[in-house]
Amino acid sequence: LSEMVKRSGAMGERDAVAYIKQVASALEYIHSKQIMHLDVKPANIMVRRDDNSAILIDFGLSKHYDATSGEATSTTPVGVSHGFAPIEQYKQGGVSKFSPETDIYSLGATLYALVTAQMPPLYSELEMGDLPAMPASVSRECDAAIRSAMQYLRRHRPQSVDEFLSLLDAKPALL
Repeated sequence: LSEMVKRSGAMGERDAVAYIKQVASALEYIHSKQIMHLDVKPANIMVRRDDNSAILIDFGLSKHYDATSGEATSTTPVGVSHGFAPIEQYKQGGVSKFSPETDIYSLGATLYALVTAQMPPLYSELEMGDLPAMPASVSRECDAAIRSAMQYLRRHRPQSVDEFLSLLDAKPALL
């Protein structure tokens, strides 16, 4: 996806959300197995040419967590992809417990990158304020889903991929 954005610029919301929903499906599956990807970003999403489907790749930073305790079963150091990684990935022990909100942040940051063709701001910039304004072509629902997913503190983010997807699928309120 990163190459598609480099070549063509910002994606239309419908296409971007379609790719994000496919990646979300992969995340739902690995989260059900107590695995966190920890490196969701456009460069780690391949698009299959024959059917245009998104495929989440590069599980090099992923961690498996014990289903009972929720604690990591490996001691692999956590890397970060600046702009796509939340604060907890920068802290020692910040991802020692299973927390889908970490991948959800990265999923929201990926959607941000797709619809703006801009690198998401670093987590530290979000502590002091909000995301920059979205392009006018981005719906309020998509904007709200991105902003919710990219909250500085993980307790303020959607708690599951399904909760994030429900924000994307929200119907505009009738006046």
